[in-house]
Amino acid sequence: MISQFINPAKRKKKLLGELYDFPEGKMAIGRLDMPSEGLFLLTTDGKVSTEIRPQKYEKEYYVRVDRVITEKEVAQLKTGV
Repeated sequence: MISQFINPAKRKKKLLGELYDFPEGKMAIGRLDMPSEGLFLLTTDGKVSTEIRPQKYEKEYYVRVDRVITEKEVAQLKTGV
């Protein structure tokens, strides 16, 4: 599933809009990468999207790993992968 309503790259995956009959003009605020899960915000108001997306608001992420990770990997997670 692609966390978008349009598919400019014409990938062979389903789009978010195929899950439900969303209102016209809907847009996703941000995205979820694979493999990830979490809260996904949708809006029909572009001003809301523009307000939330920038670094203006603190966002908190939790990471679950399947092994012991090194200090170098922790540093990488803190600065962005």
